[in-house]
Amino acid sequence: MSRQAGHSGNRGATLIRESDLKLCQLCGWLNLGTNAECFVCGWRGHFEQSSDVIHAAVEMTIRRYGRIELQHITDPRNYHAPAAPTLRNRLLVFWARLHALLRR
Repeated sequence: MSRQAGHSGNRGATLIRESDLKLCQLCGWLNLGTNAECFVCGWRGHFEQSSDVIHAAVEMTIRRYGRIELQHITDPRNYHAPAAPTLRNRLLVFWARLHALLRR
């Protein structure tokens, strides 16, 4: 499986990166990384963010439901899609990647 998990929301299919997810250490539920608390049990403590653990949780969720949908990782009523990156942010990312390439 790739390091991206597809999920569908109200506006069609969206890709969520595994790096955008975290796992509740209290109930073990997969959560969107931007959730302030676990949307299942309300836990506000530490969340597991190890890439191997998240990858395993994504695979288990896909086996269970066939795919990852928004309601599997957050409360859809409270979800707001991230704003599109501004031109300034895209340029900053471009220059940072170029700089990193030139440093090699």
